[in-house]
This record gives sequence, structure tokens and C-alpha cells, in this order.
Amino acid sequence: MTAPLPRLELADPRSPFDEATIVIDGHEEETITIECTGAKTLAARLVKLVNNHAAVVEALTAAVHALRSYEYGNGSTELARSIADHCEQLQKGTAA
Repeated sequence: MTAPLPRLELADPRSPFDEATIVIDGHEEETITIECTGAKTLAARLVKLVNNHAAVVEALTAAVHALRSYEYGNGSTELARSIADHCEQLQKGTAA
């Protein structure tokens, strides 16, 4: 199992420039600065994905187990529905 990723948050987004700063684990001295067209949008997407990484891995693991179960003959529609619902909620929560 991999170590958990640090918590990210966007710093004050009011910069007049096309840049964004991401603060790592709440430490103002530990940041990532992105300077490019669409930097604020890109930074927001990165923050959502990193902060939901564990949930994404959990959903993928559940999907793998469900698909392996189907491979060996389990045709449970309830399992399929449950995994699909879980993945769909995660997808909505990480979409920009």
C-alpha cells in the first residue's frame, strides 16, 4: 500500500495573473505554483484529484473485484449497480 498523498488546497485565487498556487498540507511555505493559460482551472482539478486519490483507488479496487467475480460466474446485478453508483458519485465529485 502506498503512503497517503498530502492534502492540497488552492491559495488565494485573486491573482491578476494567469497563475495559481497550491498549498501543501496547509504549510504556506510548501507550495506548487502553476503559470500557464488556464492555471486556475488546472490547479482546481489537480487539487480535487489529489484530495480524492484514496477514494479513486478504492473505487477502482472495488470495480476490479466485481469484474473478477463476474469472470468466475457471479452475475449479481446488485453488485454491478452498487459499484457503478459508487464510481458515478466519485466521478461527479472529482469532475471540474
